[in-house]
Amino acid sequence: MNKLSTRIIFKFLLPVIIVLTALSAQAFDTVVLDSAKHRHPKSLGVYFQFGQVVLSHAFVKGENPNTEAYGTYYSMSAKYGIHTNGKKLWQRAYANPVYGFGIYKCFFTNDHDELGNPFALYSYIDLPLKRWQKWSLNWEIEFGVAFNWNKHEPRENNYYYPIGTYSTLFVDFGLDATVQLGRHFDLSAVLAYTHFSNGAIKLPNLGINMAGARLELRYVFKDRPLFRQYEIPEYKKEWEYIALIAPSMRQVAFEYVDEKNDTIAKAFDYGIVSFSTSLNRQISHKVKFGGGFDISYNTAYGAEVKMVNGEPEKSPFSPADKILIGLFPSFELVLGKLALIAQPGFYVYQKEVTGFDVPTTYQRIGLKYHFWNHLVVGMNLRAFNFSKADFIEWFIGYRIKWQKSYRK
Repeated sequence: MNKLSTRIIFKFLLPVIIVLTALSAQAFDTVVLDSAKHRHPKSLGVYFQFGQVVLSHAFVKGENPNTEAYGTYYSMSAKYGIHTNGKKLWQRAYANPVYGFGIYKCFFTNDHDELGNPFALYSYIDLPLKRWQKWSLNWEIEFGVAFNWNKHEPRENNYYYPIGTYSTLFVDFGLDATVQLGRHFDLSAVLAYTHFSNGAIKLPNLGINMAGARLELRYVFKDRPLFRQYEIPEYKKEWEYIALIAPSMRQVAFEYVDEKNDTIAKAFDYGIVSFSTSLNRQISHKVKFGGGFDISYNTAYGAEVKMVNGEPEKSPFSPADKILIGLFPSFELVLGKLALIAQPGFYVYQKEVTGFDVPTTYQRIGLKYHFWNHLVVGMNLRAFNFSKADFIEWFIGYRIKWQKSYRK
């Protein structure tokens, strides 16, 4: 993932998610499905999307075997949806979102099979911002895994390919307007931003980014549910203390000139483990704020190589030089037991290094799920300096919750 694409995600999309959440919190606190008459309605949808590849690095700008910039793309998807019925409180708070899973296929119009033929399996949630009698304005997140990319080395045939793995993460953010067409059909017009990345598990990892528009047709099985008003009880604010541990890994590539005077890039694997702890305050059925600190042991930080018999090898290092300490504020969008995480942080301790892209800030966007009220698992995409993807964190942790009232 390159600097431009990561800036788009962490400087634009992250604030947009927070703003959309605030809007949805204000839009309707009392619109829920009449769960006494309806179970979870199901639906089947298909969409067709057309758009433009974002020219975010040299390969898609034209420095590729085809010597032309990437242009348009089109994609299609089939998705199965479950329409929540307001039986649970979090569903009422979000005015009954739709969630489900789908399959996605993408086609690049002028790729000539350099990148591959990716398809993705994903889960999604469609959250209403505003609902009228026949219309609704919603924002949707699709998250999953994409497959069928062509594997490439960090530097291959003198080109810097953007993706080096067979599979990547798939993330799609969309803003849609939906209209009801009769008793069973919905039609949606969507503006979407799509991102593919492997989180630097294997280089190259410049990522592919696309922006486009799509039309989606959805068939709702059985009768369309009716909506009625319910009062949502006031949330009893809670405190939460949480401790997490996250093992990770990433690659770092080094270039050198071999005996044939060719420029070669070789990548090495580095292990990372992070411990973080935070204190959070959930202020509503939807929103949680807090802050904390983390300590990371990052062997990729300031990594160096030495040349042995004309080839690079990892240089020895002191473990104390790989410790980084950071502080972060935290925002969470709570959807029942699931939560979306946004944490912009900054380092308060790190060894000074030269000749290295030194991080001064770091950012997390991720998901977490709560089991049995105390166990927490999830994953984060971690970047630094709002400009470069760093690695993927897979974490497990423990939380303690309590209520405290300041009223007499």
